[in-house]
Amino acid sequence: MTITSTVLSIHCLTAVNRIIPATSAACKGRQVLAGGAQNGNVDRTMTDSPPRRNIKLVVAYNGAAYHGWQRQAEGIDTVQARIEDAAGAVLRHKVVVLGAGRTDAGVHAAGQVANFYTSNLAVPLRGLRRAMNSRLPADVAVVSAAPVPEGFHASRSAVGKTYRYRIYVPPARPPALAAQVYHCWRPLDVEVMRAAALRLLGRHDFVGFATSADQRDNTVRTVFRCDVAEAGTEVLVTVQGDGFLYNMVRNIVGTLIEIGRGRWGPERIDRVLATRDRREAGPTAPPDGLYLVCVHYRSEDLLVPRNGTRQG
Repeated sequence: MTITSTVLSIHCLTAVNRIIPATSAACKGRQVLAGGAQNGNVDRTMTDSPPRRNIKLVVAYNGAAYHGWQRQAEGIDTVQARIEDAAGAVLRHKVVVLGAGRTDAGVHAAGQVANFYTSNLAVPLRGLRRAMNSRLPADVAVVSAAPVPEGFHASRSAVGKTYRYRIYVPPARPPALAAQVYHCWRPLDVEVMRAAALRLLGRHDFVGFATSADQRDNTVRTVFRCDVAEAGTEVLVTVQGDGFLYNMVRNIVGTLIEIGRGRWGPERIDRVLATRDRREAGPTAPPDGLYLVCVHYRSEDLLVPRNGTRQG
């Protein structure tokens, strides 16, 4: 079973450059070469610290078997724990990876990003990627490994994310796609859903689309893109923004589905944004259909010195 489906394939770089400037190396793991240390690069010849590398990983996974991304108590299987264990086995020291986002149990990724530091300078990045993949289960893969500046942080350096939600619409449920799509057998009016999705664009207080567990003080976010498209047997909802509240994308999708079913009109989106009341929005869509497609960064935050180790 492949981790990334063809229905997930979007050209992240093109989409982001059109909306979030200067993120050309964000999604494909390419290193950007610079003349010297900058933007977080530290000239370690001027310090007493041992030399080390900051490595950026792009990771894909089918999240069905895992209790989310973040490492939890011993014995609870998570993607982060699998990545850390594989990297540690290859590099022969304890590794702590910093993820760009904490995907929930059952949520998938085609372009999760994580970084970690290593004092092992001997293992080439291409070899690191291959060796880690040989130690990872079939539903987790390191897509790329690239050097990044000392100060790069997968979460704090991010300027945006793209999520995609897959809704399978034929009457019969798809056993081969179990836990990879959400099966909605009721007919959906995609044009109405698309009209509603456009109302989400821009900078708004999205607290009405957040689960009550999200206690952040600032609930204002900017949505750059919210598309609803038909792709064969599926309806795809793609959302790109500068950040997301807890369950925000799944709550948006749940609301769009209710609108597509005819329960509400597109103006329901305006009502949720105006009232900031979670009860006015639709139910939270299941995790099965949600994919973290891409995490976006500014090109300058990925600059590495010309003598940096090349990507793998």
